[in-house]
Amino acid sequence: MLLLLACQDQGFTEVALDAIAVIQGDFDDAQSALTRNDVGSLDYNGYIDQATWWVGSDDRPQRDDPGRSVEQLLTDVDEDLDWQVENYNAVFVNSGTRGFNAFRYNLSVEADDSLLKHEDAVPNVCNWVNGGGSLYVGDWSYDLVEACWPDAIEFYGDDEVVDAAQAGAAGDVIADVPDERLREDLGASVVNLVFNYSAFAVVESVGSDVEVLVTGDVRYQPEGATLYEEIDDSPLAVRFVSGQGQVFFTSFHLVAQTPAVTDAILFRGLEGLEAGAGSQSAEVESE
Repeated sequence: MLLLLACQDQGFTEVALDAIAVIQGDFDDAQSALTRNDVGSLDYNGYIDQATWWVGSDDRPQRDDPGRSVEQLLTDVDEDLDWQVENYNAVFVNSGTRGFNAFRYNLSVEADDSLLKHEDAVPNVCNWVNGGGSLYVGDWSYDLVEACWPDAIEFYGDDEVVDAAQAGAAGDVIADVPDERLREDLGASVVNLVFNYSAFAVVESVGSDVEVLVTGDVRYQPEGATLYEEIDDSPLAVRFVSGQGQVFFTSFHLVAQTPAVTDAILFRGLEGLEAGAGSQSAEVESE
């Protein structure tokens, strides 16, 4: 399949999108949409609190092999390893990926910002996208976008405070679809979106070069407040070009939507992603 990438001069070139990495997180499952559409990908363990053990036939806990990790993908850039981000054309960062949060959730005070603080992780992502990579980031992983492209998306709250935008209220949102191509794909100008968890990342506005695919009125709870407030026409799915690459962000979880809605938004959000790509991504294997 082919991926269209915007160059610095706004011309376009075609490169093969034949390797996709999916970082697994606790709250979303972008890979299910890829699998449903026969798009090959490889998993990277990025879980925060999900168990990595299971009970065996002898009723004793067994430790799962965690496999490739998000840390290996984003920080092992000085080694000649197959699992480095440079070996992929697209990376999906699910909501609930460790390393991009102020604390672990479930009332834990343990820090979970290791990748945001790592001297190489954020620059590696920025450079990889600018060099032609395609990046999808979901909800709670928004701090990665904030760190790399602070002027692209104006998230709610203090830009210098990790997780400050995570204030949205769970529920259904009847969203408008201002993007003409997405309206055609959906066959509708409005769509029902499900926010299955509270504290989703709220977007207030976007830069002039950012394409807004879906907008909606969202409720959020300011820090320390007991009542909710509302932001009208909050951008809920946006995409933008950076260098020769592209970034796609959603405040909602892909897995919480109907397959038809998820697929339409996903394939519009990442230019060049096509159903039926099969197992081309299997060419990139961990040693």
